[in-house]
Amino acid sequence: MNGERSPVQIAILREARRQRAWRLRRAKQERWRFRLRRLRRAFLSLAAFLVATIGASFALNGLPDGTYLSIMALSLVVFFVLALYPSTPRPRAEDLAEASLPELAGSAELWLETRRRALPSPALDAIDLIGARLEQLAPQLETLGENEPAAREVRKLLTEHLPGLVNSYTRIPSSLRGKPHAGSTPEAQLVDGLQVIASEIETMSEHLARNELDALAVRGRFLETRYITTARDD
Repeated sequence: MNGERSPVQIAILREARRQRAWRLRRAKQERWRFRLRRLRRAFLSLAAFLVATIGASFALNGLPDGTYLSIMALSLVVFFVLALYPSTPRPRAEDLAEASLPELAGSAELWLETRRRALPSPALDAIDLIGARLEQLAPQLETLGENEPAAREVRKLLTEHLPGLVNSYTRIPSSLRGKPHAGSTPEAQLVDGLQVIASEIETMSEHLARNELDALAVRGRFLETRYITTARDD
């Protein structure tokens, strides 16, 4: 955000950052729960191999020495495979289009978080705002029909405009991102575009809260005129 921030803007940003910190803690806790589930599954498989080996040994009055070594090697391979896979998937922009509507806001937020380090510091305030507003939008999308016009506008914003803006910026060589072009710089265009998207998400959430689905469908045309792509090469 350019210029002096008003007290309201400062309060909004502070709340957005607080919500982001809470979401990151929650995501970290979920990753640890996922890892612990994998580890528990691996230990259960190891225990199953041990029980099966002991049972077979009693039933057959012992096993050949080579069989014990083979079973041990196989059990260790299975243990490490189950302990390490499946790995936590890294969100991709291509996956956003495949996400269900109730999952779309969360998927978009996770994807945007993975791109955070590739974006300039002036854009981080807008990213925090987008994250907070996606958090607010997520439960509203659970009650929205997949085939409604409003749903199509939400999808267009989160699966086309948002990743298109970010990816267009990251494709520009870093040496050119701060240089003036067409009356602005790619960095400034990125910040402006993210602010527009944050504003649109807030507007969509307000329309959904008031069940103004027709207004939301028409509102999508606004972004078409305001959306500034940074895909132009110097």
